[in-house]
Amino acid sequence: MNIEVLSKYRVNEEDTSSIIDAVQSRVKNKDISAVVLASMKGKSLLRYGEALKGTVQVIGVTEFEYSTSIKKALKKLKVVSIENADLPLQDNLELRETLLTFGSGVKAALEVAVIAAEKEIVSGTILAVGGESGVLDTAIVVNPISPTDAREKLEILEVLILPS
Repeated sequence: MNIEVLSKYRVNEEDTSSIIDAVQSRVKNKDISAVVLASMKGKSLLRYGEALKGTVQVIGVTEFEYSTSIKKALKKLKVVSIENADLPLQDNLELRETLLTFGSGVKAALEVAVIAAEKEIVSGTILAVGGESGVLDTAIVVNPISPTDAREKLEILEVLILPS
């Protein structure tokens, strides 16, 4: 596992615009097939969808359901949403606690990456974004795998953003 931390993108929770800027900058490398983010109510998903419009597929994952107005806005932006998602990492106590030692954003980002891979919506290298309490403060570049392919493993390729 080769992990690169780009400390120039280390952010605090009040600085959400620089997080989007960092994600936009990283997507320009053209090796990212999609950006997948955890978004409970869809507001963050709309911001990322607008910011990344026309550059890369944007996918939002929530364990809830988005409002009708959010769904309409997402459709206009061609953003994919996975609603009412089961949280496989959340339900595994040992795995959840282990991932939380790296921060709730890392756990959330990995969770949405795995969910999108399970639904076969993504393949290849993606950028996964997560956080805590509605603040997206973590972005990692991963190669998620579907659990149906036991030969493959989830790979964390790069840690782009971590909270301060």
